[in-house]
Amino acid sequence: MHISYDSLQEIVSHFQKIGIENPWREVRLLVSYVTGKSYEQVFFEKEFLLNPDQRVEFEKLVIRRANHEPLSKIIGYREFWGLNFKVTKDTLDPRPDTEILIEAVLKELCNKEAPLNCLDLGTGTGCLLLSILSEYQNATGVGVDISEEALKIAKENVASLGFTDRSTFCLSNWAENVQGVYDLIISNPPYIGRDEPLEKNVKDFDPPLALYAGKNGIEAYQILFSQIGRLCHPKTKIFMEIGKGQRKSVALIAKENGFILQNVYKDLAGIERVLSFEILK
Repeated sequence: MHISYDSLQEIVSHFQKIGIENPWREVRLLVSYVTGKSYEQVFFEKEFLLNPDQRVEFEKLVIRRANHEPLSKIIGYREFWGLNFKVTKDTLDPRPDTEILIEAVLKELCNKEAPLNCLDLGTGTGCLLLSILSEYQNATGVGVDISEEALKIAKENVASLGFTDRSTFCLSNWAENVQGVYDLIISNPPYIGRDEPLEKNVKDFDPPLALYAGKNGIEAYQILFSQIGRLCHPKTKIFMEIGKGQRKSVALIAKENGFILQNVYKDLAGIERVLSFEILK
């Protein structure tokens, strides 16, 4: 059963109309998913031969995507830092902006041979921790999350990406149950205010626990900076993602808890996205 080019173009046009970026890429990825072919195999095809079951599944997936369900939640994975991560309804979708945190770490910790001991607070899929481990071959790390479901997915990603021998996980409300001292502490905590409007693809499909942090979106930072002091040595580096316009508030919270802002990193839109800190000497 063929899906003609004209039929595909109708889907693409509708995706464009509702604000989906790169609609042809998304259609091809859906075809790739239902047929089991690679994206490269379907890239140059202008129409597709699907069996009846594949056709039904493809149409269902198109409807889901048209309802703004993220493509990653539909096909079950998202690429981040060149690695494929399994995602589910229980995990935050890894965002390209979050890669700024990895870039910041690489800029400040130049020795990629260093045996870093890394702590990732609110690990979700494990994308930050495992991306760090992919860059620092002698590093080890602990991923922490309050969600058992998220930790299950993180462990699956560890196994599929081959980092089982260098990573462990801990069920904890932030650093509450965490022990040890770390060279590097990273976090992409929830930073959305309770009444802040969100796009449908985020609001309806990402776990609220990973999005919202009190009325002003800074509650998680208050908890984190009050907890992590005992996990640091004098040269520990801390990197945190923040929301738009939160630099001053987060820097103040850090200072009140004995940390000093070192550097600010902007995303591609020029928004201050990642802050680095050290212990106030």
